[in-house]
This record gives sequence, structure tokens and C-alpha cells, in this order.
Amino acid sequence: MGFSKAFTDLNAKFIETVNGHDPRRWAALFSEDAVLIPAGQPSVTGRAGIETWAEDAMKIWNHLEIHDGGSCSTEGDVVWEQGTWTGNINVPDAKETMDISGNFLLVAAKEGAALRIKAHTWSVNSPT
Repeated sequence: MGFSKAFTDLNAKFIETVNGHDPRRWAALFSEDAVLIPAGQPSVTGRAGIETWAEDAMKIWNHLEIHDGGSCSTEGDVVWEQGTWTGNINVPDAKETMDISGNFLLVAAKEGAALRIKAHTWSVNSPT
């Protein structure tokens, strides 16, 4: 499988696991030593920590979309992508949902035959 195809597959699995509310499969996309920096929250390190974080986070997520228009770059066995995302979440302590959006940066590297996320961070735009 080519590097470009592997990255396309990684992105598809990322969206599929978030929208499928599957924290275990989502965390499996990350390397054992990955770093997750969620918007407005402390950093999370390691796949196990990322899975624990995702168990709570995925309770509020209804839908995620990653949009074209960002840029993707590679160097050796490392690829990074920046772009924009939109989503819909449940509002805590309310019986409503809210559309949100922001920017993201994702860094992945080849680990054997697999492509794993090494670092991921995102921002959340102020509501309009």
C-alpha cells in the first residue's frame, strides 16, 4: 500500500471511529507514545491515556467531518496534515446539540506496515 493510500485510509478510519463512537478503535490509530492536545484541555500522552480520554469525549460527539482545503506534507516516513473540521456535539446539561468547527494538525508516522498518529491537536472556533 502506498504512503498516500495509507494516509487516506487513516483519515477515513479516524472519522469512522469518531462518528461510530468507538474509543478503543479510535485510540488504536495512535502510536503507543502519541500525544493528544485537545482544545482547551491538558495534553494526553500514550495510547492508553488517549483511549481513556476518548471514552468520555465520544459521549458528547454526534458527528465529525474533516474538510478538504488543508495541506498535507510528507518527509520520509512522516506525514502531517493541517485543515479544518466541523462537528456537532451534545451540550452538557442541556437537551440540545451545537455545531462547532475549528482547525487541526495531525502528525503520523509509519510504524512497520501501519501508519499511526504521533500527535494530534485542534482548535475550536468561537461561536458566531
